[in-house]
Amino acid sequence: MRPKRFAAQRGFSLIEILITLVITAFGLLGLAAFAAKSTQLGVDATQRARAAALLNDMSSRVANNKPNAAGYVTGAVQGAAIDNNCAAAAVGAARDLCEWNNLLAGANDGGANSAFLGYRGCVTQPDPLQPVFVITVAWGSLTPGIPPADLCAQGAFGDDSQRRIIRSQVRVAALAA
Repeated sequence: MRPKRFAAQRGFSLIEILITLVITAFGLLGLAAFAAKSTQLGVDATQRARAAALLNDMSSRVANNKPNAAGYVTGAVQGAAIDNNCAAAAVGAARDLCEWNNLLAGANDGGANSAFLGYRGCVTQPDPLQPVFVITVAWGSLTPGIPPADLCAQGAFGDDSQRRIIRSQVRVAALAA
């Protein structure tokens, strides 16, 4: 009797192998996109955490210098360039603003990390009759979003859809004798 050669095929056909490769390729592309997006979101989270620390720093400076709190109101956006001569500002609000400017510009780490997308800061007093100060820290993000309504550092990061802000209000108590 003659054996049947083709009765029961064994192994994979070429089409099955190609389908498997296509499915695997799509899965790997999805995994690469996920890794890129998670890295991008991690950078944004790091930038926000740093901005919160910078905001807290200036909020503390304003709150701890109650008699001279109005001296912290900035006429210009802080953080554009490092000022190497903060000692000339002596003490008080001028020196605090100089040091905060340097922190915003990245002087504390040689500019290696914070200057990646940059930080800018503003201190405003919406109503001069009220002892309420608004401190804002702005930075550039990697992902576009809705532009914030706050005007601090508007246009400093190119397209305003990539500008992010964090802000805080500091109410200074009016101390009477």
